[in-house]
Amino acid sequence: MKLERCATGILMIALLAVSATATTFLSVKKTDPISGEMVTAHDVTSYGSYIYDEPSKYDLVFWPFTDELWIWFCPGSGYASFGDDFDKLTDEEKAHLALWLKENYKPSEKPTTHKEKLAWLERVYGQRQKERDFWCRFHRLMAYIYTDDPQTSLVYVGKALPLLEEQLQSGPKGVARIQVLFLLGEYHRRVGDKQEARRYFSQVKSAAYTDEDGTERTGHPYFLKLISDRNRSSHIRLGILSGTVCALAIITAFFLRSRGLRRLISGRES
Repeated sequence: MKLERCATGILMIALLAVSATATTFLSVKKTDPISGEMVTAHDVTSYGSYIYDEPSKYDLVFWPFTDELWIWFCPGSGYASFGDDFDKLTDEEKAHLALWLKENYKPSEKPTTHKEKLAWLERVYGQRQKERDFWCRFHRLMAYIYTDDPQTSLVYVGKALPLLEEQLQSGPKGVARIQVLFLLGEYHRRVGDKQEARRYFSQVKSAAYTDEDGTERTGHPYFLKLISDRNRSSHIRLGILSGTVCALAIITAFFLRSRGLRRLISGRES
């Protein structure tokens, strides 16, 4: 299964030290599959295992997909894609996109910011024959990119949830299953369904997987750490909230006491 191979690859890489010390791109020339014109793009040259510890890890989307440079955009035709499938168009897709872009793309209004490019990319990919696994990852990417806009982020969480449930129903094994269980737990946590979140996180802790040595184990350390981080951050937020409430209560009590004392003193003086 494609999902299982992808998930296993991600986690194996995450557990291995990579010699590269920075995420870097190389400027390359590519042929726009729609117009035939040459365009400048950026291909991956190096990265380290630290990319699996970036904040996007809670959505299980990683660099380079989180980087604006991985969106290969053709300003002439309007065609855009991620760098890994730029030229993987069927003849049918090319013909359809050529017509659609002619009707919907205006060079004078080309996207410029990262979010604008992603919004346009979502429309372009909507004209292609992409699998549901692709859209699940895309929605998770958007949920991460819009972290600073919780309302929009939750819209994409809502789009990803039924696709994740479909993936779980398909019966993934090993790391692929753990990945889906974690995301279901994390996204139910975000929408406020704590009971479902705990249920999925519990399954993550007991799910079996085969490590790189071929040994079957339970409780994948990468995902256990993610859950631990989430629980700790929740406790910290609760602690801050409790501390704030306590401080406000003390201040209020002090204010009321001071006001009472002033009234008592004023009464005595009169």
